[in-house]
Amino acid sequence: MKIPRIVVYILLSFVLTSSLFLLFGGGGVLDYRRLLIYRGSVEENITDLERINSELLAEVQALGSDPERLTLQARELGYFREGERVIRIAGNRRVNSYYTIGKVLRRKPKVPRADWPFRATGLGLPILFVLVSMAVRRRKNRETGNQ
Repeated sequence: MKIPRIVVYILLSFVLTSSLFLLFGGGGVLDYRRLLIYRGSVEENITDLERINSELLAEVQALGSDPERLTLQARELGYFREGERVIRIAGNRRVNSYYTIGKVLRRKPKVPRADWPFRATGLGLPILFVLVSMAVRRRKNRETGNQ
């Protein structure tokens, strides 16, 4: 049984287009690589946040157990005991210790991909194969003298 050429051409173009989509299309190998990079940055952010959390827990425990440290922290925030004299030096700024709470990672909004070249290739390859096949047949017929 002979398979019609158009079926072979359609199958060949399907395989070629599918492999192009696998590599470059949405959800292909390139998107997978981008997701792996994003995953690495998220995991790095998580470890940073866990480190900051452990530092903050240690500071809370130190503030709860060390009255001198609690007093110093209150003074840094601007609280003083009754009867204490506060001397402020002009031009000297207080150093506030602010914590950075990790980086906020946002995924970029999904931009519609331009997959039209792959789709055009998938639709156009069978037609192109048929046209080339017809041209080769005509040339063969002319050379052999059959019409």
